Amino acid sequence: MENGSSEKVSFSHHRIHTDIVIDAPPEVVWSVLTDTANYGNWAAFLVGIKGEIKDGSKITVDFLLDPSKDKLTTLDHTITVVDGTQFYWAEKGPGGIRDNHHFRVEPLDGGKTRFVQSDEIIGGITFLMGGRLAKMYVDGYQAFNRGLKAEAERRAQSD
Repeated sequence: MENGSSEKVSFSHHRIHTDIVIDAPPEVVWSVLTDTANYGNWAAFLVGIKGEIKDGSKITVDFLLDPSKDKLTTLDHTITVVDGTQFYWAEKGPGGIRDNHHFRVEPLDGGKTRFVQSDEIIGGITFLMGGRLAKMYVDGYQAFNRGLKAEAERRAQSD
């Protein structure tokens, strides 16, 4: 099961929510999510993270915003991590847009996991591009979520 939506909260504020159920335990999903060296093998949209998924660490994130082009968008973030369950960043990026990007792993019955990827884009040029960005983010996050699901389920079966 997979969900994705965006909501226009105000003139320059959009919320994005995606989630997917993964047939693998949370610790396997977390291990794939934090194995940033292997993002290139399975991740779409968010194609790479350089740095450690550790509370307070600085990371560099590579996004492929438009899959029809090879141009990467690279942003530096300081992340907050609750080990084993979630990590997020909340910083200003290009165009003065504040990005509150959140990744969360939730245990479900039967050894399954719900993975939630959400975001808020606020301020800056959001009033001009917010709707277009929100749609692009929903599509990209869902592609990332499907890749995470496939990789986590593959690793869970090989264990």
